[in-house]
Amino acid sequence: MIKPLTSILLLILALNLQATNVRFETTVGNIDIELYDDEAPGTVANFLNYVNRGDYDGTVIHRTDPGFVVQGGGFRFLGNSTFEAVLTDAPITNEAQISNTVGTIAMARNTNPNSATNQWFFNLANNSFLDAINNNAGYAVFGKITRGAETIDIIESLLRINFFDATPAGVFGEFPLYKYDEGNDPQQSNPILDRNVVKINRAYVLSEEFQITPGLSGAWFNPATDGQGIYLEVLPSLDTIIMAWFAYDTEQPDAAVPSTIGAAGNRWLTAVGSFQGNQFIGKVYKTSGGLFDDPIGVSNTEIGEVIIIFNSCGQAVMSYVLNDSGLSNSINIQRLSGSNIEFCEQLAIEANQGVSTQ
Repeated sequence: MIKPLTSILLLILALNLQATNVRFETTVGNIDIELYDDEAPGTVANFLNYVNRGDYDGTVIHRTDPGFVVQGGGFRFLGNSTFEAVLTDAPITNEAQISNTVGTIAMARNTNPNSATNQWFFNLANNSFLDAINNNAGYAVFGKITRGAETIDIIESLLRINFFDATPAGVFGEFPLYKYDEGNDPQQSNPILDRNVVKINRAYVLSEEFQITPGLSGAWFNPATDGQGIYLEVLPSLDTIIMAWFAYDTEQPDAAVPSTIGAAGNRWLTAVGSFQGNQFIGKVYKTSGGLFDDPIGVSNTEIGEVIIIFNSCGQAVMSYVLNDSGLSNSINIQRLSGSNIEFCEQLAIEANQGVSTQ
Protein backbone atom coordinates (compact mmCIF):
# COMPACT_ATOMS: atom_id res chain seq x y z
CA MET A 1 0.00 0.00 0.00
CA ILE A 2 1.32 3.47 -0.87
CA LYS A 3 1.99 5.61 2.17
CA PRO A 4 -0.11 8.81 2.50
CA LEU A 5 2.93 11.12 2.14
CA THR A 6 3.99 9.35 -1.03
CA SER A 7 0.46 9.70 -2.40
CA ILE A 8 0.52 13.44 -1.76
CA LEU A 9 3.90 13.85 -3.45
CA LEU A 10 2.74 11.89 -6.47
CA LEU A 11 -0.41 14.01 -6.66
CA ILE A 12 1.65 17.22 -6.51
CA LEU A 13 3.95 15.90 -9.22
CA ALA A 14 0.99 14.99 -11.42
CA LEU A 15 -0.50 18.47 -11.01
CA ASN A 16 2.81 20.09 -11.91
CA LEU A 17 3.08 17.99 -15.03
CA GLN A 18 -0.39 19.13 -16.12
CA ALA A 19 0.42 22.85 -15.99
CA THR A 20 -0.25 24.61 -19.29
CA ASN A 21 2.65 26.58 -20.75
CA VAL A 22 2.35 29.39 -23.30
CA ARG A 23 5.05 31.07 -25.38
CA PHE A 24 5.07 34.64 -26.61
CA GLU A 25 7.39 34.93 -29.62
CA THR A 26 8.25 38.63 -29.65
CA THR A 27 10.44 40.75 -31.88
CA VAL A 28 13.00 41.02 -29.08
CA GLY A 29 12.94 37.40 -27.80
CA ASN A 30 10.70 34.65 -26.47
CA ILE A 31 8.80 34.60 -23.18
CA ASP A 32 7.54 31.29 -21.76
CA ILE A 33 4.74 31.38 -19.19
CA GLU A 34 3.52 28.61 -16.88
CA LEU A 35 -0.18 29.09 -16.21
CA TYR A 36 -1.86 28.54 -12.85
CA ASP A 37 -4.60 26.28 -14.18
CA ASP A 38 -5.86 25.23 -10.76
CA GLU A 39 -5.49 28.49 -8.83
CA ALA A 40 -7.12 30.72 -11.49
CA PRO A 41 -9.09 28.41 -13.79
CA GLY A 42 -11.48 31.00 -15.20
CA THR A 43 -8.72 33.52 -15.88
CA VAL A 44 -6.54 30.87 -17.54
CA ALA A 45 -9.43 29.64 -19.70
CA ASN A 46 -10.14 33.22 -20.79
CA PHE A 47 -6.47 33.85 -21.62
CA LEU A 48 -6.20 30.59 -23.59
CA ASN A 49 -9.28 31.50 -25.63
CA TYR A 50 -7.41 34.54 -26.95
CA VAL A 51 -4.19 32.55 -27.41
CA ASN A 52 -5.79 29.68 -29.29
CA ARG A 53 -7.75 31.97 -31.61
CA GLY A 54 -4.57 33.84 -32.51
CA ASP A 55 -5.92 37.09 -31.05
CA TYR A 56 -2.57 37.98 -29.50
CA ASP A 57 -0.65 37.36 -32.72
CA GLY A 58 0.59 40.68 -34.08
CA THR A 59 -0.30 42.66 -30.96
CA VAL A 60 2.16 45.10 -29.40
CA ILE A 61 3.46 45.89 -25.95
CA HIS A 62 1.77 49.25 -25.48
CA ARG A 63 2.89 50.18 -21.99
CA THR A 64 6.13 49.93 -20.05
CA ASP A 65 6.52 51.38 -16.57
CA PRO A 66 10.07 50.48 -15.40
CA GLY A 67 10.14 48.89 -11.97
CA PHE A 68 6.39 48.31 -12.14
CA VAL A 69 4.76 46.58 -15.14
CA VAL A 70 4.98 45.69 -18.85
CA GLN A 71 1.51 45.59 -20.43
CA GLY A 72 0.06 44.24 -23.66
CA GLY A 73 -2.64 42.13 -25.28
CA GLY A 74 -5.03 44.82 -26.48
CA PHE A 75 -3.77 46.50 -29.65
CA ARG A 76 -2.17 46.01 -33.05
CA PHE A 77 -0.08 48.72 -34.68
CA LEU A 78 -1.24 49.56 -38.21
CA GLY A 79 1.31 52.27 -38.97
CA ASN A 80 0.84 56.03 -39.34
CA SER A 81 0.21 56.36 -35.58
CA THR A 82 -2.89 54.20 -35.92
CA PHE A 83 -3.78 51.22 -33.75
CA GLU A 84 -6.48 48.58 -33.93
CA ALA A 85 -8.12 47.34 -30.75
CA VAL A 86 -8.36 43.55 -30.43
CA LEU A 87 -11.95 42.35 -30.14
CA THR A 88 -12.74 41.17 -26.63
CA ASP A 89 -14.89 38.49 -25.08
CA ALA A 90 -17.17 39.23 -22.15
CA PRO A 91 -15.42 40.44 -18.95
CA ILE A 92 -14.44 37.74 -16.48
CA THR A 93 -14.80 37.26 -12.74
CA ASN A 94 -11.82 38.49 -10.75
CA GLU A 95 -9.77 35.58 -9.33
CA ALA A 96 -7.20 37.61 -7.38
CA GLN A 97 -5.67 35.06 -5.00
CA ILE A 98 -1.96 34.86 -5.84
CA SER A 99 0.44 37.67 -4.98
CA ASN A 100 1.68 40.01 -7.74
CA THR A 101 5.34 39.10 -7.29
CA VAL A 102 8.12 39.82 -9.75
CA GLY A 103 7.89 37.64 -12.87
CA THR A 104 4.17 36.89 -12.61
CA ILE A 105 1.54 37.75 -15.21
CA ALA A 106 -1.82 39.21 -14.19
CA MET A 107 -4.97 40.53 -15.86
CA ALA A 108 -5.36 44.26 -16.42
CA ARG A 109 -8.74 45.80 -15.65
CA ASN A 110 -10.46 49.09 -14.85
CA THR A 111 -11.90 50.11 -11.50
CA ASN A 112 -14.54 47.37 -11.72
CA PRO A 113 -12.91 44.20 -10.26
CA ASN A 114 -14.80 42.03 -12.75
CA SER A 115 -13.89 43.99 -15.89
CA ALA A 116 -10.78 42.15 -17.20
CA THR A 117 -10.95 40.98 -20.81
CA ASN A 118 -7.83 40.50 -22.97
CA GLN A 119 -5.14 42.80 -21.58
CA TRP A 120 -2.50 41.50 -19.17
CA PHE A 121 0.69 42.74 -17.52
CA PHE A 122 3.97 41.32 -16.26
CA ASN A 123 5.02 42.38 -12.78
CA LEU A 124 8.52 43.87 -12.80
CA ALA A 125 8.65 44.03 -9.00
CA ASN A 126 6.90 42.60 -5.96
CA ASN A 127 3.76 44.70 -6.37
CA SER A 128 1.95 43.53 -3.25
CA PHE A 129 -0.28 46.63 -3.31
CA LEU A 130 -1.98 45.02 -6.33
CA ASP A 131 -2.98 41.99 -4.24
CA ALA A 132 -6.42 41.30 -2.81
CA ILE A 133 -5.87 42.64 0.71
CA ASN A 134 -8.07 44.66 3.05
CA ASN A 135 -10.65 46.43 0.86
CA ASN A 136 -8.60 46.08 -2.32
CA ALA A 137 -10.15 43.63 -4.82
CA GLY A 138 -6.71 42.97 -6.30
CA TYR A 139 -5.49 41.98 -9.75
CA ALA A 140 -5.69 38.33 -10.78
CA VAL A 141 -2.31 36.66 -11.23
CA PHE A 142 -2.65 33.60 -13.47
CA GLY A 143 0.91 32.54 -14.34
CA LYS A 144 4.63 33.13 -14.08
CA ILE A 145 7.58 33.51 -16.44
CA THR A 146 9.66 30.33 -16.66
CA ARG A 147 11.98 31.38 -19.52
CA GLY A 148 12.62 34.74 -21.13
CA ALA A 149 13.11 37.05 -18.16
CA GLU A 150 15.91 38.65 -20.18
CA THR A 151 13.35 39.54 -22.87
CA ILE A 152 11.27 41.37 -20.27
CA ASP A 153 14.45 43.17 -19.15
CA ILE A 154 15.04 44.34 -22.72
CA ILE A 155 11.49 45.65 -23.03
CA GLU A 156 11.74 47.42 -19.67
CA SER A 157 14.95 49.17 -20.77
CA LEU A 158 13.60 50.59 -24.05
CA LEU A 159 12.97 54.22 -24.83
CA ARG A 160 9.41 55.28 -23.95
CA ILE A 161 7.36 58.02 -25.53
CA ASN A 162 4.05 59.74 -24.89
CA PHE A 163 2.29 58.70 -28.07
CA PHE A 164 -0.25 61.52 -27.91
CA ASP A 165 -1.08 61.55 -31.61
CA ALA A 166 -1.99 57.87 -31.67
CA THR A 167 -5.46 56.69 -32.67
CA PRO A 168 -7.31 55.64 -30.55
CA ALA A 169 -6.00 58.26 -28.14
CA GLY A 170 -5.43 58.09 -24.43
CA VAL A 171 -3.90 54.62 -24.04
CA PHE A 172 -0.32 55.08 -25.23
CA GLY A 173 1.31 57.34 -22.65
CA GLU A 174 4.21 54.98 -21.80
CA PHE A 175 4.83 53.39 -25.17
CA PRO A 176 8.15 51.48 -25.65
CA LEU A 177 10.10 51.85 -28.90
CA TYR A 178 12.83 49.61 -30.26
CA LYS A 179 15.80 51.12 -32.16
CA TYR A 180 13.91 54.33 -32.83
CA ASP A 181 15.73 57.37 -34.24
CA GLU A 182 13.79 60.51 -33.35
CA GLY A 183 15.69 62.61 -35.90
CA ASN A 184 17.41 65.99 -35.75
CA ASP A 185 14.46 68.27 -36.44
CA PRO A 186 13.06 69.52 -33.09
CA GLN A 187 9.83 70.52 -34.85
CA GLN A 188 9.10 67.12 -36.36
CA SER A 189 10.08 63.61 -35.23
CA ASN A 190 10.68 60.71 -37.56
CA PRO A 191 7.64 58.47 -38.09
CA ILE A 192 7.27 55.40 -35.91
CA LEU A 193 7.58 52.33 -38.11
CA ASP A 194 6.47 48.75 -37.65
CA ARG A 195 10.04 47.72 -36.85
CA ASN A 196 10.11 50.16 -33.92
CA VAL A 197 7.29 48.54 -31.94
CA VAL A 198 7.67 45.50 -29.69
CA LYS A 199 5.38 42.98 -31.31
CA ILE A 200 4.14 39.54 -30.28
CA ASN A 201 4.53 37.71 -33.56
CA ARG A 202 2.86 34.58 -32.23
CA ALA A 203 1.36 33.29 -28.97
CA TYR A 204 0.76 29.55 -28.57
CA VAL A 205 0.40 26.71 -26.08
CA LEU A 206 3.59 24.67 -25.79
CA SER A 207 3.47 20.95 -26.41
CA GLU A 208 4.34 18.61 -23.55
CA GLU A 209 5.86 16.26 -26.12
CA PHE A 210 9.65 16.11 -26.39
CA GLN A 211 10.98 17.75 -29.56
CA ILE A 212 13.68 16.19 -31.76
CA THR A 213 16.63 18.55 -32.29
CA PRO A 214 20.23 18.39 -33.60
CA GLY A 215 21.26 17.91 -29.97
CA LEU A 216 20.29 14.24 -30.31
CA SER A 217 23.02 13.63 -32.90
CA GLY A 218 25.72 11.23 -31.74
CA ALA A 219 26.22 7.72 -30.40
CA TRP A 220 23.44 5.67 -28.78
CA PHE A 221 23.36 2.05 -27.61
CA ASN A 222 21.15 -0.72 -26.31
CA PRO A 223 22.16 -1.23 -22.64
CA ALA A 224 20.68 -4.73 -22.65
CA THR A 225 23.32 -6.01 -25.08
CA ASP A 226 27.08 -5.78 -25.42
CA GLY A 227 27.25 -5.27 -29.16
CA GLN A 228 24.50 -3.09 -30.54
CA GLY A 229 25.25 0.56 -31.27
CA ILE A 230 23.49 3.36 -33.14
CA TYR A 231 24.76 6.62 -34.56
CA LEU A 232 22.25 9.37 -35.37
CA GLU A 233 22.64 12.50 -37.43
CA VAL A 234 19.72 14.95 -37.17
CA LEU A 235 19.27 17.31 -40.13
CA PRO A 236 16.65 19.85 -38.95
CA SER A 237 16.51 21.86 -42.18
CA LEU A 238 15.30 18.69 -43.96
CA ASP A 239 13.29 17.23 -41.04
CA THR A 240 15.44 14.14 -41.63
CA ILE A 241 17.47 11.71 -39.54
CA ILE A 242 20.22 9.50 -40.93
CA MET A 243 20.96 6.44 -38.82
CA ALA A 244 23.81 3.92 -38.80
CA TRP A 245 23.03 0.73 -36.87
CA PHE A 246 25.80 -1.63 -35.83
CA ALA A 247 25.33 -5.17 -34.54
CA TYR A 248 27.21 -8.45 -34.22
CA ASP A 249 26.16 -12.00 -34.98
CA THR A 250 25.67 -14.14 -31.89
CA GLU A 251 27.78 -16.81 -33.62
CA GLN A 252 30.80 -16.24 -35.82
CA PRO A 253 30.31 -17.19 -39.49
CA ASP A 254 32.22 -19.94 -41.22
CA ALA A 255 35.97 -19.36 -41.31
CA ALA A 256 35.83 -19.47 -45.12
CA VAL A 257 33.94 -16.15 -45.19
CA PRO A 258 36.51 -13.51 -46.24
CA SER A 259 37.16 -10.59 -43.92
CA THR A 260 39.88 -8.12 -44.76
CA ILE A 261 38.97 -5.54 -42.11
CA GLY A 262 37.35 -6.51 -38.81
CA ALA A 263 35.30 -9.57 -37.95
CA ALA A 264 33.21 -11.16 -40.68
CA GLY A 265 30.26 -11.24 -38.28
CA ASN A 266 29.92 -7.47 -38.15
CA ARG A 267 26.61 -6.10 -39.39
CA TRP A 268 25.99 -2.52 -40.42
CA LEU A 269 22.53 -1.34 -41.41
CA THR A 270 21.51 2.19 -42.31
CA ALA A 271 18.21 4.03 -42.11
CA VAL A 272 16.90 7.35 -43.29
CA GLY A 273 13.55 9.03 -42.82
CA SER A 274 11.65 12.02 -41.53
CA PHE A 275 10.83 13.15 -38.02
CA GLN A 276 8.10 15.17 -36.41
CA GLY A 277 7.71 16.07 -32.76
CA ASN A 278 9.41 13.28 -30.83
CA GLN A 279 9.10 10.51 -33.46
CA PHE A 280 11.42 9.36 -36.23
CA ILE A 281 10.28 6.88 -38.91
CA GLY A 282 12.85 5.52 -41.34
CA LYS A 283 13.39 2.85 -43.94
CA VAL A 284 16.16 0.38 -43.13
CA TYR A 285 18.72 -0.59 -45.77
CA LYS A 286 21.28 -3.40 -45.93
CA THR A 287 24.51 -2.84 -47.83
CA SER A 288 25.96 -5.87 -49.62
CA GLY A 289 29.24 -6.37 -51.46
CA GLY A 290 32.24 -4.10 -51.55
CA LEU A 291 35.59 -4.17 -49.79
CA PHE A 292 37.15 -1.62 -47.50
CA ASP A 293 39.16 0.99 -49.41
CA ASP A 294 38.25 -0.67 -52.70
CA PRO A 295 36.13 0.87 -55.51
CA ILE A 296 34.20 -2.36 -56.03
CA GLY A 297 30.46 -1.67 -56.28
CA VAL A 298 27.92 -2.26 -53.51
CA SER A 299 24.16 -2.76 -53.45
CA ASN A 300 21.68 -1.24 -50.99
CA THR A 301 18.48 -3.16 -50.35
CA GLU A 302 15.49 -1.93 -48.35
CA ILE A 303 14.80 -4.56 -45.73
CA GLY A 304 12.45 -3.00 -43.19
CA GLU A 305 11.38 -0.05 -41.08
CA VAL A 306 12.48 1.53 -37.81
CA ILE A 307 10.63 3.89 -35.47
CA ILE A 308 12.33 5.77 -32.65
CA ILE A 309 10.30 7.68 -30.06
CA PHE A 310 12.47 10.00 -27.98
CA ASN A 311 11.39 10.53 -24.39
CA SER A 312 14.25 12.88 -23.54
CA CYS A 313 17.74 13.86 -24.66
CA GLY A 314 19.10 10.62 -23.20
CA GLN A 315 16.36 7.99 -23.48
CA ALA A 316 14.34 6.60 -26.40
CA VAL A 317 12.41 3.52 -27.50
CA MET A 318 13.37 1.95 -30.83
CA SER A 319 11.04 -0.47 -32.66
CA TYR A 320 11.94 -2.24 -35.87
CA VAL A 321 10.77 -4.81 -38.37
CA LEU A 322 13.33 -6.48 -40.68
CA ASN A 323 11.36 -8.21 -43.38
CA ASP A 324 14.13 -10.32 -44.92
CA SER A 325 14.97 -12.02 -41.62
CA GLY A 326 11.58 -11.84 -39.89
CA LEU A 327 13.14 -10.04 -36.92
CA SER A 328 11.09 -7.48 -34.99
CA ASN A 329 11.55 -6.00 -31.56
CA SER A 330 11.09 -2.93 -29.40
CA ILE A 331 14.10 -1.94 -27.29
CA ASN A 332 15.15 0.85 -24.97
CA ILE A 333 18.18 2.78 -26.15
CA GLN A 334 20.16 5.47 -24.39
CA ARG A 335 22.76 8.05 -25.20
CA LEU A 336 26.37 6.93 -24.92
CA SER A 337 27.63 10.27 -23.58
CA GLY A 338 25.85 12.82 -21.44
CA SER A 339 28.26 15.64 -22.16
CA ASN A 340 25.82 17.68 -24.24
CA ILE A 341 22.53 16.73 -22.57
CA GLU A 342 22.02 20.26 -21.25
CA PHE A 343 22.61 21.74 -24.70
CA CYS A 344 20.18 19.23 -26.22
CA GLU A 345 17.50 20.09 -23.65
CA GLN A 346 17.88 23.79 -24.42
CA LEU A 347 17.44 23.10 -28.13
CA ALA A 348 14.40 20.92 -27.44
CA ILE A 349 12.69 23.73 -25.55
CA GLU A 350 13.44 26.25 -28.29
CA ALA A 351 12.19 23.84 -30.98
CA ASN A 352 8.74 23.55 -29.40
CA GLN A 353 6.26 24.82 -32.00
CA GLY A 354 3.20 24.33 -29.85
CA VAL A 355 -0.07 22.44 -29.95
CA SER A 356 -2.23 22.84 -33.03
CA THR A 357 -5.67 24.23 -32.19
CA GLN A 358 -7.09 24.05 -35.70
